[in-house]
Amino acid sequence: MSAEPMTTAKPKVHRHRVMGFFAGLLFGVGLVLMLFVYGIIAMTWVPLAIAAGVGALLGIVLASVVPGRTPKAKK
Repeated sequence: MSAEPMTTAKPKVHRHRVMGFFAGLLFGVGLVLMLFVYGIIAMTWVPLAIAAGVGALLGIVLASVVPGRTPKAKK
């Protein structure tokens, strides 16, 4: 009998960076449009571009950092 401990392989965690990109992009554009509708900011392309870019980058970063989900078990 071997005295080596049994090890189990950790399941691969799925991360969705592309989904995070599009979610952040839509969040940024939606935020700017909401601020425009309520008259808080003037509608120009600068705030729209900044919010879309920051939202997309934030979405990618959060999709890479937050805990991912483990794959579903095969039947």
